[in-house]
This record gives sequence, structure tokens and C-alpha cells, in this order.
Amino acid sequence: MSKPSHVIGTYTSAQKGVFGREPLTTFGTVKMYLGFAIIVPIRLALLIPFHLIMCMLIMICLLGAEPGGAVGCRRTVFEYLAYIWQRGNLFLFGFYWIPSKGKQTMPENESCVVIGNHCSWMEVGFMFAKYCPSFVGKSSLKSIPVIGSIAVANKTIFIDRLAKNRGGVTGQIVEHLQKTQGSKVGIFPEGTTSNGTSIVSFRSGAFVAGVPVVPCVFKYPYRFYDQSFSSVSLKFHIFGTMAQLINFMEVEYLPVYYPSEEEKADPKLYAGNVKKAMIEASGLIDSAATYEDKLKWEDEVGYENKEMVRKRAMEKKKKEEGGEESEMVENQV
Repeated sequence: MSKPSHVIGTYTSAQKGVFGREPLTTFGTVKMYLGFAIIVPIRLALLIPFHLIMCMLIMICLLGAEPGGAVGCRRTVFEYLAYIWQRGNLFLFGFYWIPSKGKQTMPENESCVVIGNHCSWMEVGFMFAKYCPSFVGKSSLKSIPVIGSIAVANKTIFIDRLAKNRGGVTGQIVEHLQKTQGSKVGIFPEGTTSNGTSIVSFRSGAFVAGVPVVPCVFKYPYRFYDQSFSSVSLKFHIFGTMAQLINFMEVEYLPVYYPSEEEKADPKLYAGNVKKAMIEASGLIDSAATYEDKLKWEDEVGYENKEMVRKRAMEKKKKEEGGEESEMVENQV
């Protein structure tokens, strides 16, 4: 089977499982290409100056800010600008209104983890706009102009992938939550994206700290263009989304989940119970699928996942290095 750039059309609706996007119909394809020609140029003409203006305003807000991030009144202004920036971005991508269910609540004077099911990159922007939590990012982000300053101001948890003794990511998240009272961290515990029909297996990292969890459930109703960012190239997904005249997102806010002592002592139990609450509230399917299952599925349908390509390259390198070591040992003997 040939390996396409965006996997659309290489499987049927019955074969898509929990990770495959709904294949485009002929009408959907024609509609999307018309959008490329008409709608995308208009959106780009609006998005580019909007992002430049918002980044400039945020940088003005951060002038003279403390190295540890925006605090006090400056933090309030920063969160207000972040809301306008990210909600405006979603609006210009065609999410003109986002209906919600439930009441948005937060624990008082306690650190917490804001979580959601992961279907696309759009919920990252929504979460940033609504909650402005800290996220986990590569330490190299700090060196990127503007983006680095915004990441620092938002108290991003920077991970140095090259450091030998940096500790686990989970440990850094726990330290961040315990260090500052009332801090918020945004995490998608599935660890990957799905097609939105199910909630797949939760990893326990978001629950190790034992702090309250603020769950959100995201859904993307559609007729012709599947909004899920799963097994598809980022470029295709961004421009495919921009090519739609109207896009739809629905959000359900669940009550704050306060863990019991038993759940605090057992992160896997805590994760499982929160997932169960999200399943019962949303009506989505409870799936035991994992990221490894996603890689296998993508391999079966012929989609070249970059991480799978890297993994195979590393395995090949290890085998080659192992072969060289064996030859050296034999020569020494």
C-alpha cells in the first residue's frame, strides 16, 4: 500500500476505529478545494495581522515583568489578552460560537490540573483561553522570540530533553503544582489524539500529584470535514480547517473532581475514576486503546507517523551499534 501524506481515503468508515478520521466524500473534497481558493486567503489576511497585534500587546504587557512569570495585576491583564488572542484565533478559524454544557468551576485556593479528551490542537487554544494554565514545553522554546517570553510569562514547565539528570516529566509537574498555591497545569492524559468517538486510555502522570482535577469534554460535530487531528499531517489539517466556512466545537464542563485518600495513593485508580466520570457525562465510548495501538493502526493503513519513523531509525541504529560492539568484543578475545 502506498504511504500518503495525510491518510485520507486509504480506509473505509468501518475500518477507522478510534483513531481514523472519516474519509472525505467527493462533495466534501470539492467543497474543501473551493475553500482553499476562496476562504483560506481571506482567513490568512485576517489571521496574520491579528496574531502580530496580539503578540505586540502581550509583549507590552510583559515589559519589566519578573523572570518567574507574570504576577499580580500584570497576570490579570496577561490572562485577559491571552483569552482575546486564543478565542479570536478560533473565531478566525471558523469557530464563531462554541456552545457549552455545565458550569465552569475551579477549586478555591488549591492547585489543580485541567484535563480534557484530546481530538485536535483546537482544544489547546480553548483551554489556554479559558483557564490559562501552564503547559509542558521543550526548554528550547525559551529562545524563540515572543513565543519564549509568552511561555515564560505563563509559567511553562520547561523540559530539557538532553539533560541526563533532569528527572521525570511527572516529577517536574508535581513540583510545579506543589511549589505555588493555586497553580494550574493543562494536560491531556490520553497522551495522543483520537477521532473523538471515544476516550482512550489515560496515562497516570496527570494524577500523581493528587491535586483536584478540572475535566472538560470536547466534541466536534461535522457533516463533511472531520475535525479530529488524528493520523493526518498538521499542514493538511490546518488548511483543511481553514477551508471550511463554519466549524463546530462543543465543550462540556464537569464538576471539579476531588480525589479521595485512596485515589491520592493510587494514581492509576484516580485516573480510571476520572475517565469513568467523563465517559458517563459525555456518552463517548470507553476505549482501552493506547498510543502504541495508534502507531500500529497507522502502520497498517500506510500512514508514516514521524515518531514511528524515528523509532525504527533508533532501533536500526541500536542494532548496528550492537553489531559493532559484538565485533569489538570478538576481536579483543
